[in-house]
Amino acid sequence: MKIPKNMQTAERWMRLYFGAVLFAIYFVNPFPYREWTFCGLLVMATGALGYCPLYSLFARLKHEPSREED
Repeated sequence: MKIPKNMQTAERWMRLYFGAVLFAIYFVNPFPYREWTFCGLLVMATGALGYCPLYSLFARLKHEPSREED
């Protein structure tokens, strides 16, 4: 199954960079920032894949044509 990319290249690089920063926080101070580590992994995964499911959901809700019955 091929996943369609819905991000631009610059955004993908920014997600990889900031996801790595959030992930690195765990190694500096692990106890109170454990949740940020998981967020960093999620951001890095979406950046690596080039696909964000929330973008697809919002685009579908935004551009869905209204069906008016006659």
